[in-house]
Amino acid sequence: MVHTAPDHGVDDFNACLKYGIKPFCPVDEKGVLHLEKDDPLNGLFYEEANDKVIDMLTNLGLLLKEEDIVHSYPHDWRTKKPVIFRATPQWFCSISPIREQLLKEVASINWVPSWGENKMVNMIKDRGDWCISRQRLWGVPIPIIYNEDGSPIIEEEVFDHIINIIKEKGSSAWFELSEEELLPPNYKNKKSPHGLFKKEKDIMDVWFDSGSSWNGTLLNRGLKYPADLYLEGNDQYRGWFNSSLILSTAFSNVAPFSTCLTHGFVMDEKWQKMSKSAGNGVDPNKIASIYGADILRLWAATVDYRSDCRIGESIIKTVVDNYRKIRNTFKFILGNLSSYVEKEASSLTFSTVDKFILSELERVKNKALTSYENYDFASVINPIVNFLSSTLSSFYLDISKDALYCDASNSSKRDAICFVLNKCLKTLTLLLNPILPFTMEEVHSYWPSKNKEACQLEDMPRITHVYDESVQKAFSSFISLRDEVLKALERERAEGKIGSSVDASIHLSIKDDLLYSLFCSESNEDIASYFIVSKLTYEKGEKDSCIVSIDEDDICPRCRKHFAKLVDHNGIKVCSRCNKALGEHE
Repeated sequence: MVHTAPDHGVDDFNACLKYGIKPFCPVDEKGVLHLEKDDPLNGLFYEEANDKVIDMLTNLGLLLKEEDIVHSYPHDWRTKKPVIFRATPQWFCSISPIREQLLKEVASINWVPSWGENKMVNMIKDRGDWCISRQRLWGVPIPIIYNEDGSPIIEEEVFDHIINIIKEKGSSAWFELSEEELLPPNYKNKKSPHGLFKKEKDIMDVWFDSGSSWNGTLLNRGLKYPADLYLEGNDQYRGWFNSSLILSTAFSNVAPFSTCLTHGFVMDEKWQKMSKSAGNGVDPNKIASIYGADILRLWAATVDYRSDCRIGESIIKTVVDNYRKIRNTFKFILGNLSSYVEKEASSLTFSTVDKFILSELERVKNKALTSYENYDFASVINPIVNFLSSTLSSFYLDISKDALYCDASNSSKRDAICFVLNKCLKTLTLLLNPILPFTMEEVHSYWPSKNKEACQLEDMPRITHVYDESVQKAFSSFISLRDEVLKALERERAEGKIGSSVDASIHLSIKDDLLYSLFCSESNEDIASYFIVSKLTYEKGEKDSCIVSIDEDDICPRCRKHFAKLVDHNGIKVCSRCNKALGEHE
């Protein structure tokens, strides 16, 4: 013997339907049983009825065994109590007639991340009809009026009349007006011989509301349709994305969006879901008030939003550290460009390092712009931060300080460096503007060669392919050689032989042919500045190597470098370069 309850479970309902057993639902919407008046279960709440049934069976000696078991069962998300299934009349949208077209539309959409396509395909393939009716007190009404025999009135004349009323008075008119007022004047129907009608009390599923937003937002306003982008959390594959796709395809045979982007959810630092009850929520307004909105935006740009991500105090502190690196680098560049007058690149002579920085800037720019187009924001910010902190701050700005601080203001070397810094400032400011708008607007306000009043009004850079691959290749060898030099200098410093790197002279053996040829086109003095030493010699060799020696020559008190010969400037012995720089201010 198998107990079946077709009104309280899908499997039982389908099984009974197969054998012609009609459903009968004794439980109302409040969970109360409605049976014969003399039935001992009549009028009981279903939980009370469960206990009563056990008692009745026990008293009759018919209960063979009673046992509690633990099993998987759906619970209400709010009350945390088990749900009870009830078979009730509902309104449905049939999916079968448009299923194939839906799958075609899914294939035409750009899904970010790409696995979203398979997720949506599986949902559409397996989806049954859509129940669009809900039993709620207020919402968008289902515009159906019933005859006396309970049959729905499906007539274009009636629908047009209701639509005009809703247009004029709003959806609340459905609840405020009588059936006679909602029907066309003098309306009659054979199925209502006494002229009695009853309007539907159910409302539309809220996903029907939001799923038709493309109509009100785009079509009714004459805007581009389909939309370029739909953006929401990854729980909306079965929600907004799904309902929007169904309704738009049913209405116009096309998907309502060209690209669909989804993100994960924000967890606390321990990967726990945030909730009021757990007290582990992170208030974004609090973060913004303490650190500024740009910190929150920088965090969002650095995480992989396509899956769940974490936020918390220690994580924000790491973001703040990265932000300070960005801000400090921009401050340094601005400080050295305060009196800069922009010049044409054709009038300048660029060193190998200058060319590499410009080439690397182009590579980073192209990577960032491509990543923006692909909504890959972590791949925008991470290469830029690495370029700012490592390539610029730790290397280029470090070796350029000598020329920036000690060269004459009109020196060709200093002009070339300032051109590079200005190019970096302009490009990186515009690239970071979508992520750090407040900071970049501040940078822009101090930028001496800005074109527009606001950073937001400047044109974004374009993808180009002007970077020099030969310079990129040679510089990879240079970085390897520079690492060897820095290690050798550090050994000398650790042994107390030199105080700083400018106290040393170095002799290099260079293996790479291209790097050697590039060095041959520059002066030894310029090459020495790449390693921040006073003097340098080099030769072609079988492997990269460096010999460090102590520079015994006199020290220029202004630039702190060693020189074989110093010149007199107002009673002070300085190098010829410093003498020239000092002379322009007299």
